[in-house]
Amino acid sequence: MEQGLYRSRSEILEFFNSHGLIVEKDALELILANNTGSLINRLITREILETGFLSVRNIRDLMNLPLESSDRKFEIYLPDIKVRSSAEDFRGYFLSRYQKIRKILSASSAMRGSIDIASLKRPGFDAREVKVVGMVTESGVTKNGHKRLLIEDMEDSIEVILMRNKKSFDEIILEDEVIGIVGGLSSKGDRRTIFANEIVRPDIPFRVIDEEKADPVYVASLSDIHVGSKTFRKDDFMRMIGWLKASDNDSGRIKYLILSGDVVDGIGVYPGQDSDLEILDPMEQYGRLSEYVNQIPDDISVFIMPGNHDIVRLAEPQPILPQELKKLFKQNVYFLPNPYNLVLENKNVLVYHGMSLNDMVELIPGMNFSTIGKAVEELLRRRHLAPKYGGKTPLIPSSNDYHVIETVPDVFITGHVHSHALGNYKGVRYVNSSTWQSQTEYQRMMNFSPNPSMLTLFDLKSKTTIIRDFKS
Repeated sequence: MEQGLYRSRSEILEFFNSHGLIVEKDALELILANNTGSLINRLITREILETGFLSVRNIRDLMNLPLESSDRKFEIYLPDIKVRSSAEDFRGYFLSRYQKIRKILSASSAMRGSIDIASLKRPGFDAREVKVVGMVTESGVTKNGHKRLLIEDMEDSIEVILMRNKKSFDEIILEDEVIGIVGGLSSKGDRRTIFANEIVRPDIPFRVIDEEKADPVYVASLSDIHVGSKTFRKDDFMRMIGWLKASDNDSGRIKYLILSGDVVDGIGVYPGQDSDLEILDPMEQYGRLSEYVNQIPDDISVFIMPGNHDIVRLAEPQPILPQELKKLFKQNVYFLPNPYNLVLENKNVLVYHGMSLNDMVELIPGMNFSTIGKAVEELLRRRHLAPKYGGKTPLIPSSNDYHVIETVPDVFITGHVHSHALGNYKGVRYVNSSTWQSQTEYQRMMNFSPNPSMLTLFDLKSKTTIIRDFKS
């Protein structure tokens, strides 16, 4: 492809997606119809990046065309992922994960000078300290109570020992995560072993939240509405919508609203679910949802992401909701895939439904749903939304691991577990968004009480965060 010349729909969408932009469908058609692919680099302006959207108006301004009335329908680019399970697919998936996180680790001062595993196994290699990056393929305990890992890179593998008297022993290490190892190299015949002094995580660098001299612009977050369930808290939800329509000092400054999955209850998600449903037909559930969402003021952009109860595939990454549902909603409603990084007001807002939080609760000692914020922080530490493959989170083995957190978010939004946790991890504000469903029978059996009917607001111009409780 000639530098700067974009001819096909996929090339143009991929270009804008790489800049975090959502493209209005009619804007894309206008680019293609007028052969303006060579001009799209000129559309990457500060103003457009701050809004996160590319509209027909932007294209017509570029081409000096008169503005025509059109629907605001946005097209969000996610490459087609076909569900396959060949050995090559799995290799490509883990290779993508390793390469992306290795790039992050190699940029850190702690891993400067790292080498590949095969190099330190070569005859005659001698160093007091070695640094390697590897994916954890095995984890266990030696007969003397030390931790033993097997890590591998693209060419080779090596044993790593974490001694009980070392600080690194306390690190909680999951299989399939990519880490850096700093330690001493021991040789016994042809066998090489690293005795770890330090475990280096890809982690989030410390950052300061910008305080701009500007009026507040809020992105609001909620999750797990479960329309169609007998336990959907309709009165609370309508009270929240009424507040949005009232446009007081806070609600009047909300520009974006994110619904991060499980917007309906679905059917067949678990045995006997039909007895818990007020509306059995999933399409009717979405119809009812649209009746509520369409009451939200037109100047608020609403983003809807699927979760494990919605009518898309269960395996992640999940595509956007079916296109036939679009006609149910007004023009200010847009569908997102799961996960997705939105750029709003020049800020990165990472949105993930959060199914892997179930795995984190089981894998991290002392973790539970009441302290789910700590699980969210562990995902950020590992720079991966689903570090453990093969757990409760079904993942599609594709050539691109979409769950790696390549771009450090300004705001991180999750849901799924029906808790509510708000925090700040090294300058990244996060929320495990509140549900709009009362305690279910399963939660009662698990002795878990949800924290429902809460709306979280993040000011994209400052560090201000607001929680509004709509429980009756």
